[in-house]
Amino acid sequence: MKIQLAKSNPFYKSILLFFSVLCLLSCLKDDGFPQTETTTQGKKWNLEIGSSPLEVFGQLQELGTEKNIDRVSILYRLPYSNPEQIQSDIALYDAITIETTSGILERTVFQIDHNKVSAIEKGGGMLEPIQNWPEDLPSDASIYINDPVEVLMEKLTAIYQLPLYQNYQLVLPGKSLAKPYDPDMVNYDEWFFTFSENISSSVDGRNSVRLFFKNEKLVKIKNEYEEFEFVN
Repeated sequence: MKIQLAKSNPFYKSILLFFSVLCLLSCLKDDGFPQTETTTQGKKWNLEIGSSPLEVFGQLQELGTEKNIDRVSILYRLPYSNPEQIQSDIALYDAITIETTSGILERTVFQIDHNKVSAIEKGGGMLEPIQNWPEDLPSDASIYINDPVEVLMEKLTAIYQLPLYQNYQLVLPGKSLAKPYDPDMVNYDEWFFTFSENISSSVDGRNSVRLFFKNEKLVKIKNEYEEFEFVN
């Protein structure tokens, strides 16, 4: 006796779904990603083992032009508890953030361009533009758009003397490759950057790169490479 299953039958649909998934899984191949490559001699791209941090930064600027890399992260750089702790020239960065440490995120981001404050944004997860910060201080004590970087730091130092703002922390972003090298980078032994490459019309590749320094020399480059398929 033949048993026919109506297409509206839930069991029929379950059977079809099972074989569809089985077929899909059989078509997938183990592509071996992510792939990790470690370089301890010679070069990876134009990054040369044995180079100083200053030399590596210059190599990254060249590589950034080719691979569309705009910044490098300085790993394990902690937030600063006051402006006087910052050893870097803020003009070498494109932003500085002041944020609360209470557990509820509240932050103010000062964008920096041409050695001046170019924009100020305030908020938690979402930021909104403002003209000055803190908004409740007199105009000569508050930080305004177009304040030079030197004035920004002077005002931040003064603001940190006020009890209301002593529990804020200061955070520097990743180092922009569009600006000159920061000598303080020599004090950090791990840098990180990423870049993507188009492999085909439906596949992108992503490189996640760690640079390791020892005794102020580049000693290891570790690259983790992955590919991602997308639908146009």
